[in-house]
Amino acid sequence: MPQKITEKYLNELIDQLDVKEIAPEGKSAVAQQPNDKQISNGMIVVQNNQIYITSPMHGGKPAVLTAHPPLILKLNNELVTGPVEVLATDRISWTVHEPLQYEITVSDDKLKAFLAIERVQQYAWTLVSSPATTELELTARIDRTLLLSTLTIEQIIADFEKRSITRNLNIPVIYAELNNPSHQPVCVAEGKPPVPGTDAKLDLFFSEHIENAFSENENERSVDYRNHLRIPSAKTGDIIARKHLPREGVPGYDVYGSILPAAPARDVKVVAKEHTALLPSHEITALKEGRPRMTGTNVKYFDISTEYVIPGNVNIKTGNIVFSGDVIVYQDVEDNMIIESLGNVYIYGNVYSSTITATGSILVMGNVINSQLYSGYFGVMYNRLYTLSKQLIEEVHLLRQASSLLTEKVESRQQTAKFGQIILLLMESKYKKIPGLIRDLQSVFSNIKHTYHQDTEQLKRMLDVFLRPTQFIDFFSDAILASFLKLLKDLYSGVARMQEAQVRVDLPQCQNSTVKSNGDIIIHKDGVLQSELFSSGDITFLHQESICRGSNLEAAGTLTAQTVGGESSANSFLKAGRKITARKIYAGRVTVGRYSEEIIEPAEDIVFTPQSMQRKD
Repeated sequence: MPQKITEKYLNELIDQLDVKEIAPEGKSAVAQQPNDKQISNGMIVVQNNQIYITSPMHGGKPAVLTAHPPLILKLNNELVTGPVEVLATDRISWTVHEPLQYEITVSDDKLKAFLAIERVQQYAWTLVSSPATTELELTARIDRTLLLSTLTIEQIIADFEKRSITRNLNIPVIYAELNNPSHQPVCVAEGKPPVPGTDAKLDLFFSEHIENAFSENENERSVDYRNHLRIPSAKTGDIIARKHLPREGVPGYDVYGSILPAAPARDVKVVAKEHTALLPSHEITALKEGRPRMTGTNVKYFDISTEYVIPGNVNIKTGNIVFSGDVIVYQDVEDNMIIESLGNVYIYGNVYSSTITATGSILVMGNVINSQLYSGYFGVMYNRLYTLSKQLIEEVHLLRQASSLLTEKVESRQQTAKFGQIILLLMESKYKKIPGLIRDLQSVFSNIKHTYHQDTEQLKRMLDVFLRPTQFIDFFSDAILASFLKLLKDLYSGVARMQEAQVRVDLPQCQNSTVKSNGDIIIHKDGVLQSELFSSGDITFLHQESICRGSNLEAAGTLTAQTVGGESSANSFLKAGRKITARKIYAGRVTVGRYSEEIIEPAEDIVFTPQSMQRKD
């Protein structure tokens, strides 16, 4: 706040303004006298740490005051941010904004606390004196003759205690920093991070891949298929897997002393299914000879896959093949046939105009022409038991809802109707697709070879009931519909559960075909013509003479081709998530990640990655 100027000091100012100097020779003395306008303006004087202000006389201008950082001014309790006019009646206060003597910070994870000391001694600040002037930038300086306080260890520790940071406080480090400040944050307290637990894991003692010796020697078709393909096999009593139990972690604590729980260890649920047993030692043993396999995602199911062997062709005589296990075909799959396997499919001959689905892997030794091959996840999605049961679940669920609403409406009118009659009317009017879906599902059931991995007899009887609703009007109820839905859901989830994790498709060549694999696709010989290939893993052409013409190929991982296109052939479209390599590419379009490129001139030994394609943009 400005002090009231004394009459004595005011007279001194006036005397200074009235002083007359002797004019230099040749100049008028009038020119050396103070300017009248300057005399009439307001003035600012700083002396003895005080600010003195005079208001302007008539016709003059107020004095202008600014502050030089770190000085902060307030004029009539309002913060001054720039030059401001001041009068004798104004209330002026000032402070100095300087860094804190020290600062305590805590890491984001609350496991470390830091101390940064800016200065140990705290001195007073004084205003720099200034003679009378109409414009003044007010400055302040440290007065090292006036010590206000000295930082102590007790003061720092009390501040930590106020913040509840007392556990494992390193007092010697605080002493050292106080005696010789580094002016940098130093760690003075540490918590203890939790020790994570160990997730449960499975050791598999069998390979999930089929080793295939693609040989051009036709005589080798007569050798034992298991030895020829080197299919993973277990004997009775073999240990096929071992589960390591999860181990819980150790909790930690932060600098505030709060407990930091360890992340819970994840367990793996293991179920021993057909022909396997889970021992008290958490080992899974084989109860018969065959191919061991692991299926499922959240729950891991172990079983020994059984085999269905067709020594000749798959054709009208054999019928379509639906089997809960591996299917081995020693010769060809003829036109318009279907093989659906809840396991692997091995075909020694050719595949003509047919559909092969496998929840495991597919291996074809001959040509694939005008056909569809689906393995792993896609083997589930295109499995007719899966798709038909899914569609029936949706339709029967709607039928149940509609029957419930219709029953409520009838009862609200104080009338009655047989539940079976309501079901019959709804199926004849709104849900006409149900009988057709039931017939299709019954047809698939009729092609199941030997035993199935789950009991379907009750579902088969229920399908027959719903196919002839007029004969079972008195039998229907909401509980029957609920039971029917449960049986359908068991079938649906049972097929989905048979998906194997490590799958792939192996074939020498394909033409006018679609191949989808939840794992890799391996082309061993001639290549692909006018086909669609999709892989959730990699697509690899192994033979140097393999070609890819007029086809669409997509791999989530890498795509390794040999010769793509030809001088007169249709273009191919190659897409990969990480990388595409080609020994020779004539023309086409390649896409890697978000980047695409048109190939219009032949190129050899070329590699496409997102980085290389980005540099070309």
